[in-house]
Amino acid sequence: MKDQEVKVLTNVKFTWTVNNFSEVTREKLYSDTFFTGPYSWRIGICPELSISKSVKLMSINLYAGDNVNFSVERISGNFKLSLVNQVETNSTIIKESENIQLNQGDNNVACACSLLIRCFNNITHGCPGFLVNDTCIIVAEVSVNDLGLHDHNHPPSFMDFKGLCKIEKEYVEVLEESCSKYPSLVECHINRKRSQRFNEYSFTALGKLLHFLKTKKVKEMMIDDACKELQYLWDEVEIRFDDLSWLEPHVKSALTFFEKAAKVEKLKGDVADLEEKAKTMKAEAIALDADLEKTKKELAIAEDGFDLDDQLGCGIP
Repeated sequence: MKDQEVKVLTNVKFTWTVNNFSEVTREKLYSDTFFTGPYSWRIGICPELSISKSVKLMSINLYAGDNVNFSVERISGNFKLSLVNQVETNSTIIKESENIQLNQGDNNVACACSLLIRCFNNITHGCPGFLVNDTCIIVAEVSVNDLGLHDHNHPPSFMDFKGLCKIEKEYVEVLEESCSKYPSLVECHINRKRSQRFNEYSFTALGKLLHFLKTKKVKEMMIDDACKELQYLWDEVEIRFDDLSWLEPHVKSALTFFEKAAKVEKLKGDVADLEEKAKTMKAEAIALDADLEKTKKELAIAEDGFDLDDQLGCGIP
């Protein structure tokens, strides 16, 4: 199969046009998902966020993740949100967040940038342009770097996988091998007509799991984080593929290594404690032997010329 290198975008500008704004009745409204390389983003708005009876805000938030999966464990970059003034661009309201590191939050999302608009309805009347023909426009600008994620000297490259999605090159070989033996892995995603993003998450998780099992050594399972990583990958893969009966024994066996390793470590500690206790007891026994020999000698001296059967008045005329 010929490698198809995919350029990973690190900058993107996404424009969300919210039509019929006055008819929005939901507490939260989300834009379509957009991407920078493998990272997914959405804009979310709360049209009327009540702070008090007299004060209402419209909140605009840029979220990493799409409530299905957080793209990576950590994302670092610069982010900007703009509420566009369609009449006077100089009046556009902008909020920027620079050098922000995002970590996974609740529901597999994290907020990268927030913009609060006080009394939005009053603003639109006092400063025309934010709401034109019942339409408002919000722009998100995302600039992502791979700080803490990849080696910049060896950035990840992506390859087309079975026409379903793009996968990091290092996982493709193990995926090809497993999918050739178990074609249902691919068939179940084709038959269900899953989205490219869903497929990417599924096969990336499976690729990471297979790579983990093929590259990790037993001694590495003695580290708690390694066990947690394997369990997380297995939980992720298990809900995305129909039949993993061929893989489950290997995963379960690997997970037991941690339990066995923990038991081995405990027993090693017990042996060390008992050996130390035995040394102490041996030293005490040696000291007791010495005391015993000394006492025996003292007894022999004390008994010399001393007979308990002698009469008390022996020798009296």
